[in-house]
Amino acid sequence: MTDPRVAPIRAFNRTTTERLGVLEEQYLARGRPLGQDRVLWEIGTSGADVRELRARLGLDSGYLSRQLRALEQEGLVAIETSPDDARVRRARLTAAGTSELDELDRRSDDLVGDILAPLTERQRDALVDAADTVRRLFTASAVSIQAVDPATAAARTAVEAYHRTLDARFPGGFRAERSRPAADDAFRAPRGAFLVAVHGDRPVGCLGLAFPDDRTAELRRMWVADDLRGAGLGRRLLAEAERRAADAGARSIRLETNGSLTEAIGLYRASGYREVAPFNDEPYAHHWFEKRFADDPASAPRVGFIGLGIMGRPMAERLAGSGVPLTTWTRTPTDDAWPVGTDVRSAASVADVFAGCDTVFVMLRDADAVDAVLRRAPGGLAALVRGRTIINTGTLSPSFSRTLADEVERAGGCYVEAPVSGSRIPAERGELVAMLAGRADDLRRIRPLLEPLCAQVTDCGAVPAGIEMKLAANVLVLATMSGLAESFRFARAHGLDVGRLRDILDAGQMSSPISRVKTAKLVAEDYAAQVAVTDALANARLIADAAAATGVPVPLTECSGDLLAEAVARGDGALDAVAMARTSGATER
Repeated sequence: MTDPRVAPIRAFNRTTTERLGVLEEQYLARGRPLGQDRVLWEIGTSGADVRELRARLGLDSGYLSRQLRALEQEGLVAIETSPDDARVRRARLTAAGTSELDELDRRSDDLVGDILAPLTERQRDALVDAADTVRRLFTASAVSIQAVDPATAAARTAVEAYHRTLDARFPGGFRAERSRPAADDAFRAPRGAFLVAVHGDRPVGCLGLAFPDDRTAELRRMWVADDLRGAGLGRRLLAEAERRAADAGARSIRLETNGSLTEAIGLYRASGYREVAPFNDEPYAHHWFEKRFADDPASAPRVGFIGLGIMGRPMAERLAGSGVPLTTWTRTPTDDAWPVGTDVRSAASVADVFAGCDTVFVMLRDADAVDAVLRRAPGGLAALVRGRTIINTGTLSPSFSRTLADEVERAGGCYVEAPVSGSRIPAERGELVAMLAGRADDLRRIRPLLEPLCAQVTDCGAVPAGIEMKLAANVLVLATMSGLAESFRFARAHGLDVGRLRDILDAGQMSSPISRVKTAKLVAEDYAAQVAVTDALANARLIADAAAATGVPVPLTECSGDLLAEAVARGDGALDAVAMARTSGATER
């Protein structure tokens, strides 16, 4: 059966080639096909070695020679002997070629302008974002991973880039002479392997595999180029190294890493590596990891997730999609299937979640829910959390969170506040903002688990600073949703085109991700909940109570709370918070 993902990509190819004029005999009406223009662009004003052109463009030598010959005959390109090496041919643009390149750039800019012109500002941004994603993924799919001798130029280039990256990322910089030595022989067969990821002729990643003994494999020098981070290349390198280690008979594989490399730490945890005691004296290492091949894959460390509501479910899906094995429990079970390829188990009880997981996310609506689920569980809170870490991602009152943290720690557990800002759509996209509070060691340890969920993770200090920061941010969120609801209510009352109002607001200085999502809902009068009215009202009351405790007036929040309470009173509590626009005859025309 054909993969269902093939057809949409083929349709994309057809649409793109037609819209960009690739099918035309003369691209951009300049008398030559796209292939020759692409060679001109690649030569550029700096010129290029012919063999570099061949590698960069992925062309065979015969075809490239024909394209260059045609450009020479047109007087646009000159082929000369390289001044550095008489054996190397070099292409450069003539004066006519430079003028032609300028004209091609102008016409290309005009073509893109014609594509963008009919679109709204929001659609233009979406197209640019999509184009960047497609470019990045196309590039990732063209990367090959090869085992090379560590003394080759490609390997040396990759290791030098690895050292530069460490020097930039480590708080005190990096000096190779201070690190544990890694001789080339350690990465040569049969004692090891050195993997280099290559795009065209450019090394874009590397990973060294060594075997200190017959049963153990060791990973060193993991590096991925900045422009390919997030494209899955690190996971591919890791999987290839693990395959080779397992094929060689290793029973376990281990590595060490620096605490500043949070993306790498997240990858290792998601790939089933367990943090272990230090097994070497690497001065730059903060964490040591090990993965045992002899284990059943199902025995990889599991993470618990309690609460699968509007926010909890997409968060759990993101976490599972990153490779983290999950054990879940929710008060209102559903039959919804989890994404294919994820390892998610549904526990019969909260106690079962804690029994099988060292770290447990808790995403519950309010303090009453936390009491019902955790404090009233058989054996009480202490029996659940001893030796466990709770990551509370819900929004509670600061005083309740502080008390809960004290109870957890007295019972021998760890408590981290990680309330998240965002609604269902940012949760689905992994674009939440998390505000952390707790002990520094705990925050460093759990932070990688938040990477698949969040666009930003910020340490705020000790509990309850995370909750307090979330409430401070929600003051603006509530005011924004109230203002948008009132704006659309005003427009409809005056018979205005709310679609035009949306375009104006989305293009203005106050536009933001949340405002653009909510204006779309208000135009369509789509009140399916992303943040329910009842949840928004609960946040407004938490802000008001916390403000009252310190004597700070919050009149905007109190006004928003009144509108939300009115929406609940008219039966709209389960709708999205912008259903405030329905209050007081808001949808009458």
